[in-house]
Amino acid sequence: MRKAVTILQFAVRILALLLVALGVLFWMGRSRDLVPLHMRMGQLLIVLLWILAGMGARAGVKAGMAAGALVYGFLAYLFAMNMGAFLPGPAHEVIRVVHLLIGLGAVGLTEAIGARIKRAAAA
Repeated sequence: MRKAVTILQFAVRILALLLVALGVLFWMGRSRDLVPLHMRMGQLLIVLLWILAGMGARAGVKAGMAAGALVYGFLAYLFAMNMGAFLPGPAHEVIRVVHLLIGLGAVGLTEAIGARIKRAAAA
C-alpha cells in the first residue's frame, strides 16, 4: 500500500504544478481555450484525494480525517464548478484567490493523509 500511496501523491503533486501553471496563464488572460483541460485535471485531483481518503480509512487513519477529505473534495468541486457566478467583475479576483487556496488545501490534504497512511503501514 505504501508504494501505491507514493504514486498517488506524486500524481497529485504533478497535477498541482500543472494546474497552478494553467491558472497563472488564465490569470494573465492567456490560453483560455485550456480551461476545460484545467477543469478535468482539477476533477482528477479531487478523485485522487477521494481515493487516498478511502485508502486512509482502510489503513486506520482517523475516520474524521477521511470523511473530512471526502466532504472537502465535494465542496471544492462545487465551488470550482460555480465560481464563475461569484462576484462578477473586478471583485472576481477574490474568487480566483479563494479557488487557488481551496486547490492547495486539497493538495495538502492528500499529503497529510498519505503521510498518515505511510506511518500506519510502518507501524
